[in-house]
Amino acid sequence: MRAVIFDFDGVVAERGFRAALRALAGRRALDYPPLPGLAMQALVDSGYVTGRGSEQAWWQLLQERLGPLGECGQFRGELLAASRVRPWQLALAARLATAGHVTAVLSDHTDWLDEIEHAQPFAHAFGRVFNSYYLGACKRETAAFTAVLEALDVAPAQAVFIDDNPDNVARATALGITGIVYREREAFVADLERALGGTPAGRVA
Repeated sequence: MRAVIFDFDGVVAERGFRAALRALAGRRALDYPPLPGLAMQALVDSGYVTGRGSEQAWWQLLQERLGPLGECGQFRGELLAASRVRPWQLALAARLATAGHVTAVLSDHTDWLDEIEHAQPFAHAFGRVFNSYYLGACKRETAAFTAVLEALDVAPAQAVFIDDNPDNVARATALGITGIVYREREAFVADLERALGGTPAGRVA
């Protein structure tokens, strides 16, 4: 294994997108469980997640499907506040790099990720950060994974991909990448160590 590729929201950081959607559901009396899927589909359909559309276009499309939702600025502020970077993941990335592994982030984010980086710098801990907003492809597409592998100059069998979305992990494993579904810290550390052949990946405070 040469490369370890991390999702951002829900892996490197707390689930800011879902937290903001949960707050939105509370304000607007919406049923929360289907909301993340609906919001993500609107990100795809509006083109915002791949840099072909705008935040305004996404928000307008979401309102067309759900009804009035108030100001997008409030949602964005809640997302940014809730997207707390996990220091132990940054320490883990540094440890992996010291051990000789290539590290990267692959995120289906938007330009919101730039704002998170400005407020809570995290990119320095990883060799590369790939954001679907700039990549032009999201993790629903094989192209996102192949582009990252090519950029890192690694074969699928040489890479581990971690995501809290099982569907994204399934798409990665279909390409021959070793996939880990992130649930919680201790299980993830054990899974990663197994994938790396016993490398003490995560024994960090």
